[in-house]
Amino acid sequence: MRRTIINIPKGTRYLSEVEGFELPNGILNKDVPNCGATTLALTDNHKTIICSPRNNLLLNKKEQYPDTLLVIGGVNTDEIGAYIAHTEMPKILVSYDSLYKLMGCIKDKSDWNVVVDEFQYILSDSSFKSEVELKMLFHLQAFPKVTYLSATPILDRYLEQIDFFQNMDYYQLAWEDKDTIKVYRERSPHPINAAVEIVRAYQNQNYPSTLINGEIYYSKECVIFLNSVSNIINVIKQTELSPDEVNIVVGNSEANDEQIAKLGDGSKRGRIPLRNEAHKMVTFCTSTAFAGCDFYSTNASTFVISDSKRINTAIDISTDLVQIAGRQRLECNPFRKYLVFIYNVNNEDVNEAEFKKALAKKYELTEKEVAANNNEPDSQLRAKRIKDCLREQKMLQYQDSYTMYDMSSDKFVFNKLAYISEQYAYELQKHNYRNGIIIRKQLSECNFDVTENQAYHIYEEQLKHLIKNEAFVNRMMSYCEYRAKGMCLDFVAFSLERKYPELKCYYDELGGDRIRALGYKEKELKNEISVRHSDNRIRYELRKIFLLHTKFTTDKIKELMNEVYHRVGVKKKGKASDLENLYGFRTHPCKMVMDDGSRKNGYEIIGI
Repeated sequence: MRRTIINIPKGTRYLSEVEGFELPNGILNKDVPNCGATTLALTDNHKTIICSPRNNLLLNKKEQYPDTLLVIGGVNTDEIGAYIAHTEMPKILVSYDSLYKLMGCIKDKSDWNVVVDEFQYILSDSSFKSEVELKMLFHLQAFPKVTYLSATPILDRYLEQIDFFQNMDYYQLAWEDKDTIKVYRERSPHPINAAVEIVRAYQNQNYPSTLINGEIYYSKECVIFLNSVSNIINVIKQTELSPDEVNIVVGNSEANDEQIAKLGDGSKRGRIPLRNEAHKMVTFCTSTAFAGCDFYSTNASTFVISDSKRINTAIDISTDLVQIAGRQRLECNPFRKYLVFIYNVNNEDVNEAEFKKALAKKYELTEKEVAANNNEPDSQLRAKRIKDCLREQKMLQYQDSYTMYDMSSDKFVFNKLAYISEQYAYELQKHNYRNGIIIRKQLSECNFDVTENQAYHIYEEQLKHLIKNEAFVNRMMSYCEYRAKGMCLDFVAFSLERKYPELKCYYDELGGDRIRALGYKEKELKNEISVRHSDNRIRYELRKIFLLHTKFTTDKIKELMNEVYHRVGVKKKGKASDLENLYGFRTHPCKMVMDDGSRKNGYEIIGI
């Protein structure tokens, strides 16, 4: 693989600004998303085919460039032929699995450029549609110039295992200037629950905020990337989001539409708003919008939910996360260069040796199976093996072996993509999510900013509490700290108040020092307030009895105090000295003459 570095001068944001730049033949590592490579392909003076693994990306581009032809399910070859014949500079947007429709329609392929956008998904998607990708790669060999485009290309150790790419030219863009995305990391045992807390915060208008140049900005919209339609549906059900509040951007399929329809109230699959179109408060996105799609919100925050327990919900930091980080396009959005990554770690024992041993056995079995099937002389038995192989490809997804039947050659072949994909899935799910240290290291290696950033300190502190449902002691302690520090952290304290209104009540009643002395424990705080409220009532009742300049014997004082305690519900015994010590009376000892002429000790009320 021949490698070439292309330097991009300082001050450049889009490739169209680089004089004479054209997309090369081979692999192009853009290094950064949103640099205008796809736009260049759509606007240059070449007949161009844009291949994409995501229909939503194609739909998004079609809306931005209405003169293009969108070729996905439902478009026939007659429409394609007519468009090519009557368009001076045709630009075709096509899904990976629809590329075959173009092959017969384009007779002379020599003057066409092809761009395979986000080609890194060839690896991650091969776990469930490797046959589609292999067919696409086969068809692409007919075109003299193909650019395999990505800001996050397939990692070298995987790329070198794929025969198709081994001798291909590799171009790397080196930008003197490039944006750095700040990542706030939050580890959670149940990342999906964090999505519920985020939505509830926005529903309660408890928006995260940041302070820039003395002005506070609120994030009143959010985009939550969560690669599970069923999980998205469950979050919407739990939070009772209405169709007016939520946009559901998921893959175009009948199964997805049926799930969404069950929400009722006319709920349906949404799309990404164009520039100047309104955004809803909450937008959910599956992997269909991880790459290539553009969001034009003025204030949306980005949340990424990664559940490493399942391969489809585990976010690949080197590919998915990098792509997601570049989706917000408007410079005026103060949250554009900021991303919230919520993840869990895989605590299961990772036995790499056992995995490699099993992989080697499966590899060996495949080689034997391919050879045996291709050399089978019995036509009936061979036909049965073809039928069984096709069924296993579809149902088991190469669970037992990597044997694939290739209809074009009428041969059994070793599906290398499926083999490499299994290695990739293991590394992503088992190795990359072992602990928080590995997560941080990966983020740093992918040029994310994981350092403390004072400019977004308020935002981070708010998010820390919005994302999770904390124990009372923890949130009370944090609240007291914010109130004590004051100034800008008052915004964070207010955010906590919105989520947990009781915090302010406790603080206003008892103060930070007393709460600290009681160990931030809710039971202790309640008892303290109960006692204080009882004392106030006791004081009120006593002042109705022990009037100024009245005299009472000591025994009578005790009796009257016990009656008050009983009415209030306090288990205490009356003590004459408590009038002064606890309840604000000023007393003076005196001798009182009784009806029988005896003298008893008592007190005169001389002040209140």
